[in-house]
Amino acid sequence: MKNVTEFMYPSNVSEALSLYTEQENCAYIAGGTHISAENRNNTIRLVDITRIGLNEIIDGDERIQVGATATITDMYCSPVVKKVGNGVLKKACQLIADTPLRNAITLGGNIARLYTWAGLPVVLLTLDAEVEIMNPQGETTMVPATDHFTNGGVKGGDLILKVHFPQKKSWIHFYEKFCLTTVDYSWLTMAFAAEVKDGKISDARLAVSRITKVKRVTEVENAIIGQKVANLEFNNLISVLKSSVNIVKDYRVSKEYRKQLLGVLFKRMLQQLQEESK
Repeated sequence: MKNVTEFMYPSNVSEALSLYTEQENCAYIAGGTHISAENRNNTIRLVDITRIGLNEIIDGDERIQVGATATITDMYCSPVVKKVGNGVLKKACQLIADTPLRNAITLGGNIARLYTWAGLPVVLLTLDAEVEIMNPQGETTMVPATDHFTNGGVKGGDLILKVHFPQKKSWIHFYEKFCLTTVDYSWLTMAFAAEVKDGKISDARLAVSRITKVKRVTEVENAIIGQKVANLEFNNLISVLKSSVNIVKDYRVSKEYRKQLLGVLFKRMLQQLQEESK
């Protein structure tokens, strides 16, 4: 941070884009937690986007929109966000870090890159969220969360405007974060969602992070679709899950332990699904 010489405060999106593009070695900033955690000695201009109207949370019949600069606390306290995934997004917000950090971390900042500590990407994947992004030329695109994270997040100069969450009221959602303390980095973050019709799983989403790169586990999704909820083959599904996830190194705990943890948390979700589907 010692080479930061300019801290700009645009008043609208167009001005923010202009300030970014006219200067090399520039970065957007809102909560600033990712900036403080990175080595950005070459950054000489920061463009603060907290004053350009991107913090709105909008209710809608078909989808709920959450602005990129809405903080985790804003989201947790919002009655509108509580509707997303029957409360699963609110739960994920509650489990992120501590109160001071939740007051600073923003939705856009949490999903801009593939940060290993981020708690929201897995939820966006299971909710089929779409990320609204504007490029430096002022062109806006809607990017499915799956594509957004597969592509590594936003590119240089792109600005996240908001995230759109479809109202999937018929789905059942789950979220788990395993860590030693509530403010510790997660060992494993997992989200699972399923649509049940006539006692069978008609569609499903499963996403994991921290134990590996943020990803949807489509192998498990394909394996579980069509199964009767009451007769789920836990061991088979867990085996598919373990074989589908390439566990990355973590100096705090062995791969074997984390692989076991992967199965434990998923089994817990499957059991909860059976209870809620009765």
